[in-house]
Amino acid sequence: MSHAELRTSVLPPNVKIISQPDHSGGFVKPNASSKGAVFISDLELGDIFVFDEAGNPEAIIAGLSEPQGIGADLYGDVYVTNTNTSQVLVYGPDYKTVKKTLSDPGQYPVDVKYDAQTGLVGVTNITNTSGGPGSVSFYAKNATTPCVTVANKNWTAIYFGAFDATGNFFIDGQTSSGSVLVGVVQGGCSAFSITTLTIGNTINFPGGVQVTPSNQIAIADQSADSIFTYNHPVGNSLGNPVDVTSLTGASDPVEFAISRGGSLWTADAGLSSAVKYAYPAGGSAKMTIKGLKLPIGAAVNPLLVPQ
Repeated sequence: MSHAELRTSVLPPNVKIISQPDHSGGFVKPNASSKGAVFISDLELGDIFVFDEAGNPEAIIAGLSEPQGIGADLYGDVYVTNTNTSQVLVYGPDYKTVKKTLSDPGQYPVDVKYDAQTGLVGVTNITNTSGGPGSVSFYAKNATTPCVTVANKNWTAIYFGAFDATGNFFIDGQTSSGSVLVGVVQGGCSAFSITTLTIGNTINFPGGVQVTPSNQIAIADQSADSIFTYNHPVGNSLGNPVDVTSLTGASDPVEFAISRGGSLWTADAGLSSAVKYAYPAGGSAKMTIKGLKLPIGAAVNPLLVPQ
């Protein structure tokens, strides 16, 4: 028995192994469908992996430069933060060519989300290219340049974000001393500031942000291997989490995506894997897809739209 056969044979049945990509891009499976697709970015490989809901590889978007956070819209398009080029690349459902490029000059974008209500796109920038504080850039519907970019000197780094049902953009980040911040940007293209929110618990390191189908705010803690879900803020405070989703066996889940069916996919950098859990129950993984290098971003299609 070869080493590869031995390694495969001892894996539990919910683990899948993908082969390393040939970096040519396009579809892996002939006649693949974008329905129910899961997108995982790999910063080290420079690829986006596209899977169906059963975890079978469907396509590879290759040749990117430090892709990190990703998002989807209502039309099967996938939005990719191409951090090293200060751009967001939009691929249509053929996943072979760039449909549109959003320019983010002077910034290092690390996450992108689409607002299904207005067509607005929100991009979080971890820092600017001169080492200055992080920011949030908004793009009006169909625009390729920002309508506004807002920053706050106390927010040294901004990581992930997500829109709620009324267009508020919730974000997380850090101060210069490494303290975790949670906040909201209101007004879209009319935004002028970041409102910092308090929370009743501790987040050790900021991870992905998503708004749930019931319009609650879910924030990952990469260090605690958990996702905390909050009701909407009252008096600039999210208060204590109403749900804590513990991800058993996780090791640095960076960004996550919740599907309409109640599944939760994580890009787990520590495990070099894409991992599926139940949400909000958490617990042991329902599926693990191995064979990645440094997964960072996660998104699902169709887009989950909070109500």
